[in-house]
Amino acid sequence: MYLKILLRRSKTAPRSVPDLNRRHVLGAASMLALSSCARRDIDENLLRIGIAGAPDSLDPLQGQFAAAALIYKQIYTPLTDYGPDGKLAPGLAQSWHVSDDGLTWTFDLFDNLRWSDGAPLTAHDVLFSVRRALNPDTGYADAGDFYLIENAQDAIEDRVSPDAIGVRAISKTRIVFSLIQPLGVFPELMREFYPQPKHILEKPGNAWPLLPDFVGSGPYRVEGISQSRIVLKKNNHARLPAYIETLDVAFIEEAATRARMVRAGDLDLTEDPPPSQIADLRTRPGVVLKGWPAPRLVYLKVNHDHAPLNDVRVRRALSLAIDRDFIAQTVLAATVQATDRIIAGEAVENTSLIERQAKARMLLKEAGYDTENGGGPTITLMHSGGLREGIAIVLAQGWKDIGINCPLVTADPAGLYTFIDEGAFDLAIASFDRGLKREGWRMVEPFASDGFAANFNWTDAAYDRAVAMTRAEADPVRRDQLAHAAEDIILGASAIIPLVHEKTYWLAGSRLASMGAHIAPVQWARLELAQAI
Repeated sequence: MYLKILLRRSKTAPRSVPDLNRRHVLGAASMLALSSCARRDIDENLLRIGIAGAPDSLDPLQGQFAAAALIYKQIYTPLTDYGPDGKLAPGLAQSWHVSDDGLTWTFDLFDNLRWSDGAPLTAHDVLFSVRRALNPDTGYADAGDFYLIENAQDAIEDRVSPDAIGVRAISKTRIVFSLIQPLGVFPELMREFYPQPKHILEKPGNAWPLLPDFVGSGPYRVEGISQSRIVLKKNNHARLPAYIETLDVAFIEEAATRARMVRAGDLDLTEDPPPSQIADLRTRPGVVLKGWPAPRLVYLKVNHDHAPLNDVRVRRALSLAIDRDFIAQTVLAATVQATDRIIAGEAVENTSLIERQAKARMLLKEAGYDTENGGGPTITLMHSGGLREGIAIVLAQGWKDIGINCPLVTADPAGLYTFIDEGAFDLAIASFDRGLKREGWRMVEPFASDGFAANFNWTDAAYDRAVAMTRAEADPVRRDQLAHAAEDIILGASAIIPLVHEKTYWLAGSRLASMGAHIAPVQWARLELAQAI
């Protein structure tokens, strides 16, 4: 039986939205533009967007919320970037290369880069920002991306000054990173690293990243911010300026409210409409719903410390008896892709459910369970309610068909992960979303022993080595092959049980020309308004 566990406060409490006083928001005249969301006589060069929440900080070394990551893509330019196809592309750096031994990465910046205030943006800003990221006082959540830089871990742990790390600005346009071991994915990691303006942050008493001292490098600059919205204006100093002049971005938590506002013409674009409305929105006139494959995996965490789940035969039996197609097509209304793999885009086992059930019963019999005479194991499944409850019911029924008794336990999301962290579970429906990070190595990485999803009492030295090899490999084709090899190890052990890959959906009104073909419309500088008739 499960013990009651007191919910703990997170070790890293989420940062709140900054207290915004008059000095940090728009003046009265400009604030009128913030309310234009509800007006029908809108500016022909204004795009109104609804997102699920407010950024917790505009400082890219401080923000941890998904909303912050979305806003950063508009107001900053990373060292490398995502192209329109989602692949690695230039950002501030136009090119990069690695030394033969894999230990030195050199990035060459574009000439004549500028911050939004017109000041030069150089490799010295990048160097300043890396040192700031590795300063223990900063508390940068993604500092691990830099751990293989010389002296980086010592700097984070306050044993050496950040000035001692292995990063050098060779010139205004060239910066060199010296590593302690090969890291072939380093340029991909730099797609989420946004340099900050050295000339502003070194000014005493500056309010950056708030107004009036905000300076960025992205296609948009911050014009005004409040607790309910942010207004962005086109940055004419950006390397790749935006098409649309002004973005009015409203923070609206309720997905149904955002979708309703698009249908009513009060928003032009919003993320993640309610899953229950997907089928209706696909055919509703006046709006366009589009979905993209996403690195969002829904899977079963398996507690390897609990019998009978410490027996691989039982774990395999559980996986074989799952009707993933029914979950994807019926429970989740064809809004997801059924999968028995971790990396998206791979084929699912195509044997019939009846054949898989027969194999599952045989495995349980080999494990010592007389399922034909009611001697099957009892395994508890935890879920967080909502649509997850529908998945849980189907899973429990499928396992009942092969002789496994499966009581269901509901917990709120925070409580669910507290139980998981404490090891007080058998099975739990879990998920993660890697955003735009669609590469195979990004999907297998979380389950390595030092990964963020490695909380199910399973480790495997061969798997850890395989993941480490993918990160070290500079050639993307070879790296993808290594990622699949790592995937084969963890799935061969049925260490976790994949269920579905979710998609990301965006809903647009008639004012938007298109949302793009290959990736979700999270880079708003590439959006264009439809031509007025």
